[in-house]
Amino acid sequence: MIRIVSLLVAIPVVIIVATFAYRNAQLVSIDLFTSRFDFPLAGILLITLFLGILTGFLLNVVVLLRQKNKIRQLNKQRQEMSSLSEVLKTDHNRL
Repeated sequence: MIRIVSLLVAIPVVIIVATFAYRNAQLVSIDLFTSRFDFPLAGILLITLFLGILTGFLLNVVVLLRQKNKIRQLNKQRQEMSSLSEVLKTDHNRL
């Protein structure tokens, strides 16, 4: 079932990307200070889209790793507080 849904999503995406590439096939001159080359506009746009997605993904990974580290710290503090609470309960019961 998932393969069918994936196929139903992938086919229109491939058609849209192919149409986009066909309609934007003109060459664009790219000047990188030391070198200059011509590349299709669709290729440049798709590469920059991919780089943007990759950048966003990497930034999200950094945020998720920080949150995971914070959760680990908070769990450690919770365990310390729990053990301290147990000690205080036993000391209170002795009195």
